[in-house]
Amino acid sequence: MRSSHQPTALAVAIAAIYAMTPGLGWAADAVLPEVTVNGAPSDGKVFTSDPQPTPKSSIGKAGLTLFGGPAQTSLYAPMNQLPSTIVESPDPYGLSLTRNINIRGKGDFHVTRNVEGLPLSGIVGGADLFDLENVEQLEVYRGGIAANQGLGVSNATGVVNQQLLAPRNRFGVLGKQAVGSYDFRRTFVRLDSGTLASSGTRAFLSASNSASDKWKGGGDTMRNNAMLGISQQLGERVQVDLDMVYNKFKGNTYRSLSYAQLQSLSDNYKYDYNTSLTGNAAADVNYYDFNRAQYENYAALANIDVKLSDSQHLLLKPYYWKDNGISYSASGSTVQIWHQQNDNVGSVLEYQGRYGVGTELIAGYWFQAMQPPPPPTDQMKYTVNANGGLTYAGWATLAKIDRFKFSSPYVQATQNIGQTIVSGGLRYMDLGAPQMRYYKTAGLPDVSYDQIWGYNPTLDANAAVAAKHHRALLPNIGVRQEISSAWSASASYSRKFGRPDWGPQASNYISNEAAFVAKGVTLQSLVDGVKPELSDQFDISVPYRNGGLTVVPTLFLAKNQNRQVMVVDPALGGLSYYRSTAKTTGYGVELEGGLDLGSTWSIFGSGTLASETYDQDTPTLAGGATMGTKGKQIPNAPKLMLKGGFTYRWQDLSVSPLMRYVGYRYGDSTQTQKVGSYSVFDLNAGYGFSKAVRLDLTVANLFDRKYISEISTNDFNLNGATAYYAGAPRTVAATISAQY
Repeated sequence: MRSSHQPTALAVAIAAIYAMTPGLGWAADAVLPEVTVNGAPSDGKVFTSDPQPTPKSSIGKAGLTLFGGPAQTSLYAPMNQLPSTIVESPDPYGLSLTRNINIRGKGDFHVTRNVEGLPLSGIVGGADLFDLENVEQLEVYRGGIAANQGLGVSNATGVVNQQLLAPRNRFGVLGKQAVGSYDFRRTFVRLDSGTLASSGTRAFLSASNSASDKWKGGGDTMRNNAMLGISQQLGERVQVDLDMVYNKFKGNTYRSLSYAQLQSLSDNYKYDYNTSLTGNAAADVNYYDFNRAQYENYAALANIDVKLSDSQHLLLKPYYWKDNGISYSASGSTVQIWHQQNDNVGSVLEYQGRYGVGTELIAGYWFQAMQPPPPPTDQMKYTVNANGGLTYAGWATLAKIDRFKFSSPYVQATQNIGQTIVSGGLRYMDLGAPQMRYYKTAGLPDVSYDQIWGYNPTLDANAAVAAKHHRALLPNIGVRQEISSAWSASASYSRKFGRPDWGPQASNYISNEAAFVAKGVTLQSLVDGVKPELSDQFDISVPYRNGGLTVVPTLFLAKNQNRQVMVVDPALGGLSYYRSTAKTTGYGVELEGGLDLGSTWSIFGSGTLASETYDQDTPTLAGGATMGTKGKQIPNAPKLMLKGGFTYRWQDLSVSPLMRYVGYRYGDSTQTQKVGSYSVFDLNAGYGFSKAVRLDLTVANLFDRKYISEISTNDFNLNGATAYYAGAPRTVAATISAQY
């Protein structure tokens, strides 16, 4: 259950200190009045502490407000100050879906994004569902995880979990209005009912509207959001929490740069899609209005807590997410339109028990059924006509794909023995990949996906894939030892799971089917070459806390097998495909620290020195040629990162400068595309006119640095086909908020 705790002045002060030093410590750390160094708020929790000795960073309300920026919509943005973490986007407000995140060198393809521990979102499509004002805490697991954490289709990179802010006990209203550079504007309102005397019901209703122009090229981004939360006690033993959210997003995408354009970044800094039509059909596919996306999302999740006894609970957590989206993008000389209709339903049933001998037991079962994509079931091609409109040019993809099904029982046991905590568990993962059947598209008319089956399209025998189960056992174990009042030590191990990326494999085959068939290659043979990635993660940490000083050094090691990589095969005439043949080793050190100098100054920072390299050259399907990847750093993985800042408070004024340094990276696996390092400074300031009214000012990229932010490659792309995005220029925004 979620916290409905009202913040006090002391809690806010502690929050401001610790939320700006996220990740200081391990999950067993003590619970603080409103924000924890590494744990959840105590109110409403089945257990009042989290004794798992696996590393976790938690960002509380103050940190979400500071690091989430004026838009307060991006799930990723608050994590940019965490060690070993890079949040990349060309959008200064985080509204655009052109973005990615990298954790300890690994890309966001294998990040589990959960809400209240539930994998609410799908694999593709959709947008950020929740306003950060409705989030109590953001939890990030960079290393090992316990069996009951990180439920989802893929968690080899890490886990991000949002704990929602429950309806409050007292009636209240929160309103915000923000404006900023590039015609940014945002309005947010939340109304809490308080506890209703007649029924004991607590509820809240919120709504927001956000919009911004792109800072270069043409187009804009808009987002509308509404959320309802209800909390109800049923008798003495049952507590029900229900959240429902509606989110509508549409926005024009940013155009990427090539590596050649990077060599003169100043000249190409504002390179983007065309803002006018030229009459040349091949050029006009790059008109900005032909490169956009829109999504409409409905989601609901519930937590039904049945109290079996004072120390034993049974939890049922059903959830549902529906996404209806469409994306337009330039594809060669045509505009490709991709319809994305996701329909996901799932549930978690979990037992939680605490016993008098210091034992805690969690046992549960997670199930989810997911309607694709990926891979795409229906994509259509259009050419730009003389009037600037789109003329139908055929189907690019037509397929019937069954539902994906995920099934995962798990158990986690924790034992307290004096000053020692030992925790271990096991999760069984069963990923049911569906049957996929592709159809020949020549001559099919311009009708909807539902209507096309009335025209009896012909099954493509070379592009049929049988259903298959991918299964894995995922153990974990961790130990935490209290050494003294200031020192402790922790060590943990867990195996994590990365799903095979069947989508690009199928799409790549369909786009080049004639060439593959000429070489005697079927889609089934390519899909058989991908299997789940398994990542063995080890962490050792020795935190020190004494008074206002906190220092946390962490050593980590990861051995990754079955890494899926894209290779270009000379034996197949240069055709590319995906194979689960790579192995990598990642290791490094993270150093986090914070110093509280009374109520006026807080200083915080982190540093990461890390490496992840391929263990061997990468073999191709033909078995003869290899790609020279041995010993090379994986793409988009800087070896050095430094982050930090301080907060100064004087009466009702606060000032927080922030800095982050990201070392050089590569855009490809053979290290031919080197991208230089960068440093970016941000400035945040706020002034409280009263307890209820506050003004905040944010200046992002204070010194207007030109740099490459997002490298849109993944850690399994070996062919150097990488997209680069320039970081946003200086951006200024102001937010006024009032709370009653």
